[in-house]
Amino acid sequence: MNRPLPALQPLPDAERRHVAVVGAGLVGLCSALWLQRMGHRVTIIDPAPPLGNESYRQACSYGNACTFAPHGVVPVAMPGVIWRVPGMLLNPLGPLAIVWRYLPQLAPWLSAFLASSTKAEVERIAATLATLLSHADAAWQPLVTQAGAERLKRHGGCLYLYKTEAQFRAADAEYALRERHGVAMQRLSRADIQSMEPNLAPLYHRGVLFGDAYVFSSPRQLAFGLAQALVSGGGEFIRGEVSAIEPRDDGIGLRIADKAILADHAVVAAGAHSRKLAAAAGDRVLLDTERGYHVLFPQAGNLLSRPVCYPEHGFYMVPMADGLRAAGTVELGGLAAPLNPRRTAMIREGVRKLLPSAGESSDEWLGFRPSMPDSLPVIGSSRCSSHVTYAFGHGHLGLTLAALTGYLVSQLVAGQRPVIDLTPLRPDRF
Repeated sequence: MNRPLPALQPLPDAERRHVAVVGAGLVGLCSALWLQRMGHRVTIIDPAPPLGNESYRQACSYGNACTFAPHGVVPVAMPGVIWRVPGMLLNPLGPLAIVWRYLPQLAPWLSAFLASSTKAEVERIAATLATLLSHADAAWQPLVTQAGAERLKRHGGCLYLYKTEAQFRAADAEYALRERHGVAMQRLSRADIQSMEPNLAPLYHRGVLFGDAYVFSSPRQLAFGLAQALVSGGGEFIRGEVSAIEPRDDGIGLRIADKAILADHAVVAAGAHSRKLAAAAGDRVLLDTERGYHVLFPQAGNLLSRPVCYPEHGFYMVPMADGLRAAGTVELGGLAAPLNPRRTAMIREGVRKLLPSAGESSDEWLGFRPSMPDSLPVIGSSRCSSHVTYAFGHGHLGLTLAALTGYLVSQLVAGQRPVIDLTPLRPDRF
């Protein structure tokens, strides 16, 4: 369900501010553009923003599954998840892994994750996600046009596949949840799937098509387009890493190496690195990291017509401008551990079974999804300073919700009542 958003009017000159956005991922870029549309002077601070010859590989936004997913109302923590985790961990081709030495640090997050898996909590979370997702496309459209990125959009929906009737029926509760929240979907037979995606190995029994989903064929090009749009509108970028946020009576100070930048307001949109910045501002946020992987198959970009996901394997196969990207899985292990070659090997092996003509892979990537235990992002004001707004923790919906987050951030910074109730997304909810 696509719902419109009220147009945001530029603020009077006296209400315009200098806003510093920390982070040049899609959430930070979209926040900056919506703030600029309100008339603010905007500066983005990032160690390697999407400008010039920058690879942008360090950004979580670079390596995602590139899919706008309005069907994403189902939280990760569903009823009974605690009983399914052991089987996932024992399956070498499964969607979940844990870096065990990180477990003591992860324990508070896991405890809140399990508490979020009750039936009542899942219903509450799904309702909040459904509200956000219903506005997500409307928030993207003006920015896509401004960035000249319409050419990157590929419509065709997103396909979920199941190998057996038992697997298909096991997902009944998730599909009932989606239907209750207005998600458009079409259940498919084996023959339907074969006619839609003839290059897939016939390792499927039933499927579901989410027809409203679409792909950005290059998230890197999308980010560069958004960045250039910001610069064209008078915005600026500063290369550097923010090490401290210093609330002041008259604004905010952001420390970068041996210098400080002064602004009237700061938006923290630094993804998985946002927890330490929130702590620097005086807020404790229960944010952690889902380590996600992708493997690129450069000769396979024309083998599929749309994103295809086998939930059993936990990754998407997505046709993109530079080939087929197999992206996804979850590894709980923080920011410090190096790339785990067993995870990329699992993806490669899975693709070769599911899409035999994919050929050789040429690139492997590890990124860090900023995730909250309840699968809801953090969008709200700091408890310690009215000059700091938070925008992070989007988990698997970062690309999907980036533009809407920016729209809501611009309303918060302007002191306006957000079009959506942000109480469920408050930074101190845990």
